[in-house]
Amino acid sequence: MHWRIISTGKPSFVWSRDAAAEYEKRIRRFAQLSVVTLKSGADVAAYRKASEGCFCLALDERGLSLSTMQLYDRVMNWEQEGLKEIAVWIGGSDGFGEAVRPHVDLTVRLGDFTLMHELALVVWLEQVYRVYTLKEHIPYHRP
Repeated sequence: MHWRIISTGKPSFVWSRDAAAEYEKRIRRFAQLSVVTLKSGADVAAYRKASEGCFCLALDERGLSLSTMQLYDRVMNWEQEGLKEIAVWIGGSDGFGEAVRPHVDLTVRLGDFTLMHELALVVWLEQVYRVYTLKEHIPYHRP
């Protein structure tokens, strides 16, 4: 499977750049991954263009709440169904408005907190890595 992570603005903090780079490296052992950075303030049209041909998932505080195991189950089902590419949309400092919902296949929340996009990127990448360690029976996840 190919993961296309699309976010607005590059991480400005060293810790977030380093953490994202580490999880990108780890994920690439198991799946294809590309990270697309849009200009700050990018609109829905820019996200749609960057994710053309993909199953689109947006991270948004109003989305579906999934546990790690529920995300794992979804990813395994997507792979069994032959899904080839998933684009994950991470909004900027203002997040996404309601206008994004009709343009994505699934909206997921990372919890009740509102997170800055740099932290949301790191959290998402860590969860994708966690999914693949579960799939490969690597002792990383502890329920």
